[in-house]
Amino acid sequence: MKYYNAEKPVRLKLTRDVVKHLKRGNPWVFSDAIEKVKVPEGSYAILSSHKNEVVAHGFYSPSINLSFRVLNLGDKKFNDTEVVARLRRAIANKKHLLTLENKCFRVLNGEGDELPGVVADFYQGTVVMKLDGTGSEKFWNKEALANFFMEQDEIPVKCVYYKRKNNEEDKGMILAGQSDSLGDHEFIEHGVKFRTNIIDAAKTGFFLDQRENRNFIRTVSKDKTLLNLFGYTGGFSVYAGLGGAKMVTTVDIAPQAIKASELNWQINLLSSDLHTAVCEDAFLFVENAINEKKTWDIVITDPPSFAPNQKAVASAQEAYTKIFSDSLRLVKDGGYFAASSCSGHITFENFLEIVQEALAKARRRGKVLLIKGQPEDHPFPLALQDMRYLKFVYLQVFKD
Repeated sequence: MKYYNAEKPVRLKLTRDVVKHLKRGNPWVFSDAIEKVKVPEGSYAILSSHKNEVVAHGFYSPSINLSFRVLNLGDKKFNDTEVVARLRRAIANKKHLLTLENKCFRVLNGEGDELPGVVADFYQGTVVMKLDGTGSEKFWNKEALANFFMEQDEIPVKCVYYKRKNNEEDKGMILAGQSDSLGDHEFIEHGVKFRTNIIDAAKTGFFLDQRENRNFIRTVSKDKTLLNLFGYTGGFSVYAGLGGAKMVTTVDIAPQAIKASELNWQINLLSSDLHTAVCEDAFLFVENAINEKKTWDIVITDPPSFAPNQKAVASAQEAYTKIFSDSLRLVKDGGYFAASSCSGHITFENFLEIVQEALAKARRRGKVLLIKGQPEDHPFPLALQDMRYLKFVYLQVFKD
């Protein structure tokens, strides 16, 4: 069984000289740099320069801006042996993360693991796979990838589930193995219990990229009050509770997320008296809290991506600045603020500028205690900074 669409390759030609960009390791070519060809989505493609030199082998998506994704540089045909080698390398690099205390991690992170468009997360026996875009869906043979996970013996896999976007009628399917707990799947992260509805939850079922940042919050929460804005299913909240926080408030607009935050709190045997779960728009909650002069020792603001594409960056910067500046007004003098963004279109430099502007607007002074990003199981090519998407900044905040 082939791991990918191995039909007769199509020939593509560059209209702009981006060869240097590719040879330096950036695996993406956008539509404005390629002569458009009418071929099926996900076609195996050989890309040549204007001098007819073969630059790369990859796959082609004529209908989207990110139209070519590199599999091999130069005139080297991609093959199943390379797929297996890359799968094994990804597992070898990450299997040390599977311990008695931790049963979840990202197995495949697309281009970061040399398998463009393929994302797979491991949740205590279940691998949840996603393919990024129609081109990836048409190019990769998801059943073959699933069979590989079932047959390898480095990590214990009982089920491979393929997840589509939540707004699609058919949300996904079991590709291999079996599971009767996809709607209420329990796993352990750094000794903390979580349950997720893999079928209906965002992304692959959880936000594993914040794993180390959540664990950090556990270490600084003792005897603190904490506000978790855009709290989703309460990841940061539960860690704070286990770290000895004296009161935790979780805010999210989604009723199912708030219910899940309460469940995750309960299964970790935390007192219900120490957690308040609020189903409300975080922007409105913050506005009301400012008017009521409420404050917390620690405020975490981790909103969804406000910049899904490059065109949205300017409006996203305004939205981040507003919610961060308003959130800062809820931090006690000498308290702490965690700001985070998951948008790859907002660079680290831009993000720090946003936080600085938010401090100025809130008339606060901030001292940076920690800057972190995504963990080691979310690798990215050094030349593709768009995949260095997660930003997490922890500050001490002063009013004077």
